[in-house]
Amino acid sequence: MKNVLCFSVCFVWLSLVSATGFALEKSQLLLGEGRPWQTPIYIIDSEVDGPTVMVTGGIHGNEPAGARAAEQIRHWPIVCGKLIVVPFVNRFGLDEQTRYLPKAPSEQKDLNRNFPSPGIADEPRGEIASALWEFVVDENPQWLFDLHEGYEFNISHQPKPGKKKSVGSSIIYDRSKGFGTVAESMQNAANQTVIDPDRKFTLREGGPIKRSLARAVIDVLDQNAMILETTYQFQRLPVRTRQHRVMMNVALTELGMIDQGCVNILTPPDSERDGHLYVALYDDKGASERGVENLTLLFDDAADLTVIHLGAGEIRPDVLTQFDAVVFGGGSGSKQADALGENGAETVQEFVRNGGGYVGICAGGYLCSSHYSWSLDLIATHVFTGTRDIEGMGRKSMWYRGKTSSQKMQLTDEGRDLFVEVPEHVEVSYHNGPIVSPKPSTELPPYTVLAYFRSEQTLYPPQTGTMVDSPAIVSGICGDGQVISISPHPEATAGLESMAITAVRAVACRNLQGVLEAAE
Repeated sequence: MKNVLCFSVCFVWLSLVSATGFALEKSQLLLGEGRPWQTPIYIIDSEVDGPTVMVTGGIHGNEPAGARAAEQIRHWPIVCGKLIVVPFVNRFGLDEQTRYLPKAPSEQKDLNRNFPSPGIADEPRGEIASALWEFVVDENPQWLFDLHEGYEFNISHQPKPGKKKSVGSSIIYDRSKGFGTVAESMQNAANQTVIDPDRKFTLREGGPIKRSLARAVIDVLDQNAMILETTYQFQRLPVRTRQHRVMMNVALTELGMIDQGCVNILTPPDSERDGHLYVALYDDKGASERGVENLTLLFDDAADLTVIHLGAGEIRPDVLTQFDAVVFGGGSGSKQADALGENGAETVQEFVRNGGGYVGICAGGYLCSSHYSWSLDLIATHVFTGTRDIEGMGRKSMWYRGKTSSQKMQLTDEGRDLFVEVPEHVEVSYHNGPIVSPKPSTELPPYTVLAYFRSEQTLYPPQTGTMVDSPAIVSGICGDGQVISISPHPEATAGLESMAITAVRAVACRNLQGVLEAAE
């Protein structure tokens, strides 16, 4: 017996004109509306004859690249047919970063083993699979692409006895359906993103596993379906989401649904945002993976923000200009600068000067300063650094003050106006963030102090007195853009996490004074 599919139209844009000049009808439905697991379905209808294509992501909750890539793909301007995207099928699993359906009966835990299969099961199992399957049957898409991730690389993975070989970095399709040339084109495109031969994509022609959603589409609906697998191990999120977009760009081009390269389209046009903010989070060399994870979890909980991870190679004008703000978190500022290179640095500088927002936390504060040869010169800060000869210890770097500690911080009046949810006096996690002071500049106005350190951490005598009463958080104007540089880690401090979100909202508004006035 089928469960009742419950959804509702939340909003609809009618007769929107895409960049290609075609009118698009866009709507959002809620699958399982009112249920704890409800999840959005996005429908983009060109109202021009063409195939119906469905893209699903996040069926396994520990495979975030598929979910985030699907969320990005839904913004692509199609020229024919209908594109249906369900980015976050297993919302519970995604929230808890687990493969399975939390709290589901053991036989239903793997959502991608709950769909019909001839000779095995006539009906889906569980509420989510039942609702999704009923929707799929109603739409009867000619193509379904299910975006996944494997843990190991398919080529190099050598499974232990009794274990299956990983399907990471592979395209899983049914050769008997006769679309091997499409799969090969997708494979070739994906492999252009890969240098290491052990990480190349392979074709798995036997088709998706029984009881998976893709297999059900093939066997029950007699339609086309593929599973696209990237690899989680040793690859940051921007690499994996890009590989998914690259493969889907080929697929939709082959189907005639797009007539331009869409790999770098990550956000909707301004006319469709309705106040929603899109935030680029740097996630590449020099960025602490733990720091990126903390910021991602934080931003994902903010209903008015969508965070998208960018690698250094994606810090380019056609990509970064799609965003309201860019965030560089903790790690190593010099390594972040090295990864960006000259072109990436110029891209960030122009983005901010033209009205974009920048938030730098710890390493990101070093990066945006005006101190180093590799600094971005976005805010007029000098950094206490360099090396000193320490008696009995040799030459030591002054930026290094030891392991993570808790330091006292006091908000200024301007800081209290902005961070209204935070007490004036707090203790905040600190881990070698920049100790700043004014640096005269003919191009940048003086910064505004939003918070001061009221204690300090030192390892060497020359550091004594340099941190206490120095700025902990500063804001500044760069061209038409706004910059906030945060030395400590409020995003990693219980009770202060919201400060990072507030900072992003402030710089993304491109009018920090307006934010301060609104806060009053």
